[in-house]
Parts: sequence; structure tokens; C-alpha cells
Amino acid sequence: MSLSHCPSCGCHLQSFEPVSFGNVHIDDLSDIRFNGRRVELARTQHSLVEALVRARGRYLTRGSLADILGVDIDDQAICQYVKRARSAFAAVDKSFDQIESLRGFGAYRWRYSAEPVACR
Repeated sequence: MSLSHCPSCGCHLQSFEPVSFGNVHIDDLSDIRFNGRRVELARTQHSLVEALVRARGRYLTRGSLADILGVDIDDQAICQYVKRARSAFAAVDKSFDQIESLRGFGAYRWRYSAEPVACR
């Protein structure tokens, strides 16, 4: 990742430390776990999801995401990466809706969702 801080809010986006945000966890091996299950993502999708999770509910614009990914890509490509990432999470949980779009601003965020309570 070439961008280490969000240009909007200044939060630290580049880190190799484990992070948890509700029901999603990124461990020290950079594996993404959603509701306790590992999610397989292509490298670019993984980087995009990691940036959204590390932003902890703050919106990131498509331009910021392109900077974080370190590639020169257009808005449509970012939309496709988001769509594919959503599909990967929907394979784990069909009701997945935690990547939220801010229409009209071309921005995305990871919406917090508490971990499901285990039944006893």
C-alpha cells in the first residue's frame, strides 16, 4: 500500500498489526475471518477489504482506495473489486451487507456489525 493515512480523516490505514472490527478480524498472518470463518480473496480485493476494515467505519473514496491499492485504476474497476469482495463474503453469509456505498460521493465503508452470539 502506498498511502498510510486517510486523506479525509488522517486515520492510520497501513499496519501489519491484527485488527478486529465487529465480526471481522484480520490476524497477524493477514488472514481475514468473517463470523469466525476464513474468507478467500484475491490480493487486490484483500487489500481493499483490509483498508475498509482498518478505517473502522469511516468512508473511503474510490480515489483513496486506488491510492491505497497502489495502482492507477478507474472508478469502474474499484466498483468491480468491491462487487467481487461482497460476493466472497456473501459466500460465507448470504445476508452479508457490511460494505456500504455512499451514493453520490463514490465512497465505501465497512459497517460495524457485532459478532453473533454463540448458542449454548
